[in-house]
Amino acid sequence: MNHGVPYFLIVEILGKLTVKSLLRFKCVSKQWFRLITHPHFTDQYLSNQRKKDPRFLTAYFKIDRATKHIVIASMVINGISLPDTRIPYRHQRMDDVPHDGYHMLNSCDGILCFLGRFTIIVLNPSTRQHRILHQSDVDSFSPVTDPFQVAINFPQQQQQLGFGRDLVTKRLKIVKVFNPYPNIGPLLHHHDYCEIFTLRSNPKVFWNYIGKIPYKFDVSSPCVYVDGAIYWFTDDIYHLEKTEVIIMLDLNMEKFQSIPHPSCCSNRQRRTMQLGSLRESLCLEQQVSDCELNIWIMEKEKSPLVTWEKLYCIKLLSNDL
Repeated sequence: MNHGVPYFLIVEILGKLTVKSLLRFKCVSKQWFRLITHPHFTDQYLSNQRKKDPRFLTAYFKIDRATKHIVIASMVINGISLPDTRIPYRHQRMDDVPHDGYHMLNSCDGILCFLGRFTIIVLNPSTRQHRILHQSDVDSFSPVTDPFQVAINFPQQQQQLGFGRDLVTKRLKIVKVFNPYPNIGPLLHHHDYCEIFTLRSNPKVFWNYIGKIPYKFDVSSPCVYVDGAIYWFTDDIYHLEKTEVIIMLDLNMEKFQSIPHPSCCSNRQRRTMQLGSLRESLCLEQQVSDCELNIWIMEKEKSPLVTWEKLYCIKLLSNDL
């Protein structure tokens, strides 16, 4: 296999190649195929990729006379001075996708997830492999009189999807939190429901119905994936308890729980805040005023308990002359 070249050196060299090159080298021999597809090598390769300059991704759905496709544009952020009209975008097309009005969710380890009204697309831009999933029939377990009632509503008004990786099994999972009773008065429905889809090679795998969860999420605020878990804001109309502000779902255990939150969440409306990911940790953006933004970051390494630190206080430019 190596003709005298040390094994660790082969692994190091392969780990610095592009995905396109790795796909070609998988065909060299059975030994190289097993090496490149081994979970340990995959984890090491992803770790190396995270150390590189980040890429900015945009995507849009386009229809022309010949085909329907999703266009993905990417660029390396480092070295770009704004404003710059000559930003070097790299474009890539995904052809013949269903006409379903997609918008892009978050990415995970370079894998993209697109949500449509009736379908979900998971795409690896590096290998150009994709998978089209059909959203489950919500009416199959809820007393909805019109079987198309949930499907025809805009997804962002009735459901929210999270996308991330189970760090134990290494499998990607799609989490759907939804309200199967959209026409029932809001004060009569205090809980959301959940389904989880685990991406496997088996095409017959279906959504796993978790059922009712003891929280009502704020669908206007996007969820965030960080380090094997997905985080949401709760809806402050339903959750008056100050301990139920941020909810975490462990993708391996598939259990929801509330976590401590920064002090700013107790006194301000949550529409001035947004969850995010920074330095591989959960962060919270707090808009104090039109000219001031605070960044909080969650710390778990200094203590077994979850603590928050105000990392930045950013003064924004005012529009006033």
